[in-house]
Amino acid sequence: MKQLIKLIVNGTEYELAVKPSQTLLDLLRDQLNLTGTKKGCELGDCGACTVLLEGKAVNSCLILAVEVEGKCITTIEGIANGEELHPIQKAFIEKGSIQCGYCTPGMILRTKSLLDENREPAKEEIKEALSGNLCRCTGYTKIFEAVEVAKNYLQGVKLKEIKYQPQKSAMNLSVVGKRLPKIDTPDKATGRALFTDDIKLPNMIYGKLLLSPVPHAKIKSISTKRALELQGVKAILTGEDVTDISYGTSPPRYDENVLAKDKVRYVGDVIAAVAAVNEETCYKAI
Repeated sequence: MKQLIKLIVNGTEYELAVKPSQTLLDLLRDQLNLTGTKKGCELGDCGACTVLLEGKAVNSCLILAVEVEGKCITTIEGIANGEELHPIQKAFIEKGSIQCGYCTPGMILRTKSLLDENREPAKEEIKEALSGNLCRCTGYTKIFEAVEVAKNYLQGVKLKEIKYQPQKSAMNLSVVGKRLPKIDTPDKATGRALFTDDIKLPNMIYGKLLLSPVPHAKIKSISTKRALELQGVKAILTGEDVTDISYGTSPPRYDENVLAKDKVRYVGDVIAAVAAVNEETCYKAI
């Protein structure tokens, strides 16, 4: 049974009906369409879902929606002043700290939580504060540099003006040898950038994969009967339903199947694929 809760998100009060098992992450993304809060591991390990709860950085995937009754939440969409970026957002853009951008909202909010409490963090304190936010692109150096710059900005150092000069033609060499911000970084720094998991379409079908929990095992049988009987399940595919083709990206993997057939060969090997009307039904089927 759903429960009505009231909460304040980015300064706006909401009254929402939530399920007992629903996370704050799902509330923000699915009910408020604040997709700047990213869904990563859903285990509290990666930090992509970081938001500010009463000013403190938290992993929204670990907090139930019913727990935030009457609380104030700030997401990445809520820290800029209209079109004027927050100094931390500007610092991340200036220092080239944003590459794919998936971790960026969480990094920026974790930085804000740190600098709100400590305006003069030492390098080791910065590293410790961001240790729960993972980045696969940057190697962290540029992120740490951005925090240092943001620290200076917040202490009164004048912000640099960020100018975007897109190259008009391949023959125009006016940008060669100059430091320029990537043109997509404002969208990534503010949560406006849409990744695949952020896209929603009318009557959209969702898909989930059943992955092997063991590194090696023979597949004796797969029964899909009970899963197919669930209301909302549209299709289930196993290795027997897929043409016997390989898809490996390097010679040692050329004999890998799209879906495992006779055996699984690593943790995460795909055993089956489920399509359903929503994510919850997909998980039930798996």
